[in-house]
Amino acid sequence: MSGNYSRRSLLRQITALAALSATSPALARERKQRLIVERVEIQVPGLPPEMDGFRIAQLSDLHLEPFTTEQDILDSVEACNALKADMVALTGDFVTHTARPAPKVAEILSQLAAPYGVYASLGNHDFDSGAPEVIRALTERNIPVLRNETRCIHTDKGTLFLGGFDSMYVNRPDVRKTLQDWKQTQPLVLMMHEPDAADTIAAAGVKALQISGHTHGGQLVFRGKTPMSVRRAKFGKKYLAGHYEVGGLQMYVNRGIGCVGVPLRIGCPPEVTEITLRSPEMARV
Repeated sequence: MSGNYSRRSLLRQITALAALSATSPALARERKQRLIVERVEIQVPGLPPEMDGFRIAQLSDLHLEPFTTEQDILDSVEACNALKADMVALTGDFVTHTARPAPKVAEILSQLAAPYGVYASLGNHDFDSGAPEVIRALTERNIPVLRNETRCIHTDKGTLFLGGFDSMYVNRPDVRKTLQDWKQTQPLVLMMHEPDAADTIAAAGVKALQISGHTHGGQLVFRGKTPMSVRRAKFGKKYLAGHYEVGGLQMYVNRGIGCVGVPLRIGCPPEVTEITLRSPEMARV
């Protein structure tokens, strides 16, 4: 009973704080917390030694409007560019309830720079808001959207396969069809908005790196003996944030930039991720 009471009490306090944040932009900015650059190194099966150290910058869950501002997104783009990564991956949810902001978010994202390109996959909010409009806005700014397909990223040190899946809210990933041109011996990075898809992908025997978002890291996370997350999204209940191993699949879940529901982030600041790919062969040297 006390546990239920404490949870109800906590939710009432959050609701009150959210209402106050809505009327106080300064408080809302403070409660969304400061942007953090997370740096991780992950072994990617099949990555040749020559490509060891290839770096991917990841942005996710931008959610321009109503709570995320153009300046929030510009700050994340500037932090991303400062990394001077080899490639940039955008893992969905560019908008929230309407596709109207899509051209503006695409315009800001067009400032991203990476020698081997900027690529996107779509999230559930993009489909709910109007996927055709989001896709059009991104492609007009030379940001390809990968929809259940792969691309070969040819570098001066080797080739990386990059795949992108549609949101699980639309359909479960058709792993066999999407990866029909990929061989297990080739290094593969998969953009998939919802992290829980890792179970399906790993069950298909895929050994690769999946990068996801969707969860916002819980958005409202309270640390105690057992961390409690108020927000647990569908298809984002099992893997909340950070690095996981799921069968032979490596996965990283980005906490995202924006907010949904309330203009608050507690205990899980917005994130830009620098992922350094490591060759398993180098680990054996």
